[in-house]
Amino acid sequence: MNETTVRLPNGAELAVLLKPHSRARRLKLRYDAARRAAVLTTPPRTSSATAMTFVERNLDWLLGQLEIYADQEVLGPDRYLSFLGHDHLILHRPDQAGRVDRQEGQIIVGGPAGGFDVRLLNWLKKQARTQLEQAVAEKTALLGVTCHRVRIGDPKSRWGSCSSRKTLSFSWRLIMTPASVLDYVVAHEVAHLKEMNHSAAFWREVDRLVDHRDRSRRWLREHGPRLMALQFEA
Repeated sequence: MNETTVRLPNGAELAVLLKPHSRARRLKLRYDAARRAAVLTTPPRTSSATAMTFVERNLDWLLGQLEIYADQEVLGPDRYLSFLGHDHLILHRPDQAGRVDRQEGQIIVGGPAGGFDVRLLNWLKKQARTQLEQAVAEKTALLGVTCHRVRIGDPKSRWGSCSSRKTLSFSWRLIMTPASVLDYVVAHEVAHLKEMNHSAAFWREVDRLVDHRDRSRRWLREHGPRLMALQFEA
């Protein structure tokens, strides 16, 4: 990716990563909170001037994204974490065994301070995998389709995806959403195993699996950016 900058109204500069894509048909702009940069996907043969003009025309949107991510929350001791939509207080217990337990609205991380982040993140990923694999099994059975593999990762702009090889990929951060939202994202990707598009037929398959897709989509639009921005203490 080529990197340049765009000047904001307050005089500050924001990094812009230009990402050419051979199959892109239009310019697509997103904000990468982890990199603190705008990422612009461009079709082949798009000039730098055309790309930057597009970025400048969308400065208001970028400023809105910067505002959303301005106060990035940090996951650490004595902070709250949403687990399946319910707030839990994160507690560190250095005198206890180096494991993570959830009980009565608390997530208790044992062991020394070193590795605290790793233990908490690994536990969250494990919980996410358990929930997601169970939901995938239920929904593939309902649609009569098969999934080759379930992958758990941390994509910066997608909650889930379905590959042509029938691999379903999900963000571990879904464990922080309400159960119904996690359920919807799984339904969306499982439906792609039958309809690899976003046609009316695809949405009918989604609606066979869940009856709250519009509500879940609204929830992700409203609360998703905050969850994507969550960071761990270094």
